[in-house]
Amino acid sequence: MYATMALYLVTMDLEPDGTRLPVDRLASIVRSAILPSVEDLIPLRAQGRLLTGGYLVGERTMVFVFEADSEEEVRKLLERLPISGVVTPDIK
Repeated sequence: MYATMALYLVTMDLEPDGTRLPVDRLASIVRSAILPSVEDLIPLRAQGRLLTGGYLVGERTMVFVFEADSEEEVRKLLERLPISGVVTPDIK
């Protein structure tokens, strides 16, 4: 018998308090954190850890579904991403 991994919904809001970021600051975050994080997620997708996800159209929120043994495992995966210094993930 083997253990089944759980699914975790992860949301990351670039403007959690509702304050709009200036365009130049948002562009900087996209270049320095979001795009490199997306590149770092590619191997997780290939390993079957990241099932789906992306940027919500018209929103400043990213949403992902991970398959993992624990929430702690998901947190450790996310902490390695460049975006971890910019947003705090909400994991359910």
